[in-house]
Amino acid sequence: MIGYILTQEQYDQVQGQFINPYQFINCVQDINDVWFFFGNEQDKEAFKDTEYMWLFDLPQGEYIPKPSPPFPHDNRIQ
Repeated sequence: MIGYILTQEQYDQVQGQFINPYQFINCVQDINDVWFFFGNEQDKEAFKDTEYMWLFDLPQGEYIPKPSPPFPHDNRIQ
């Protein structure tokens, strides 16, 4: 999956910010603790008149998710 790469400072600036009353920015970290923002053409339209349109000018890279935590083991089951 390809996403837009953010620095820690850029992440701190945009994480949780609303672009309208119904949408907010939510970034995720990859396996290497790099921050990513994901947006498509429809999102670009929603962002076009906001101060955050620059997110779509960031460099792009491949997002590799962190592994899921192990499922808790239930010691009661034998």
